[in-house]
Amino acid sequence: MTPDKAITQRTVLIVGDEELLRRRSLEGLMAAAEIAKDDFDLETFEGDASDPESWIAAAGTSPFLAEKRTVVVRHLLRCDPEKLREGALASLPASALLILVADEENGDKADRWAKSWTKAVEKAKGAVMLCNADPKKAAEAIRPELARLGKTMSSAASATLLEMTGGSLSRATDELEKLALFVGDAERIDEAAVRAVVVPSREWNVFAMIDAILDANVSEALRHLRILVGTASKAADVGHSSIIPMASRTLRMTWQARVCLDAGRGPGDATPEIRATFPERPNLAKESPWRQNRVMGSARKTTLPALAACLGVLADTDSRLKGALPNYTPIDTLERMVLEMVEALRKR
Repeated sequence: MTPDKAITQRTVLIVGDEELLRRRSLEGLMAAAEIAKDDFDLETFEGDASDPESWIAAAGTSPFLAEKRTVVVRHLLRCDPEKLREGALASLPASALLILVADEENGDKADRWAKSWTKAVEKAKGAVMLCNADPKKAAEAIRPELARLGKTMSSAASATLLEMTGGSLSRATDELEKLALFVGDAERIDEAAVRAVVVPSREWNVFAMIDAILDANVSEALRHLRILVGTASKAADVGHSSIIPMASRTLRMTWQARVCLDAGRGPGDATPEIRATFPERPNLAKESPWRQNRVMGSARKTTLPALAACLGVLADTDSRLKGALPNYTPIDTLERMVLEMVEALRKR
């Protein structure tokens, strides 16, 4: 829904997983409604420092110098939707414009609350602006920012940028500011500049670690592992929260890619029989093109039995970190994982 159409409603919800698109949507709404940041008829609340009754009361106040009384609520997902009184949104007067912004929060609770707030706004016949990035159009989405900076970027450089930032448009555009400063007067940003400047995401380092393991490059695999861990004292927490889950996700996608390769297919033209073997998550066929290409490249280096052995090592590592199997220290356990995976691949 466009901002011009959304502001005709009394309640507007901005929700989705991409911060950049949420920010642009809010800016678009404010521009369409001709609202300045210091507007007299604008009031802002925080979801965890106020309650829905306060928002409703503020939005229901008659405007003084404008056609509408605008209320913006940030960090909506920090507020329990159960606090919203039944029918409260529908009771807003025509002069009200209540903008609810579901800023990014973590955890299952945030996902549940996002769905509940969406249902509440839809029930009140409000507008819902979905801000989910399309992985297949990510490269196109960063072009406006490049144009603003007066720069161009090769397709290889943009693919590497999205790969290193985990496909996040928000992170990618933030990194473009640094890249523009790095290349100076040069108009074009190349792949070498991206690799030199961009701070890679955890996902990228996990990809790089798995790639190094598949290449039997122990030193490179351990280097990426240590980047992921940070300090030895955090090894257990990082292992549980990111390394094990991300490595599992990467290996399972690589398994799917290897199945495609063995059948002489790619993720985009896999037969229904092949797709039926893919899990709901992660599903390689639904991933972005750059991630599919990265995983297909990894899959060409290995076999299904070798990947099965790596998944077995990963399961043992998870058990060791949890104390279910003998272990020494968390960092030693994670380093042992790398060595055992490389050894398993050599045997295969």
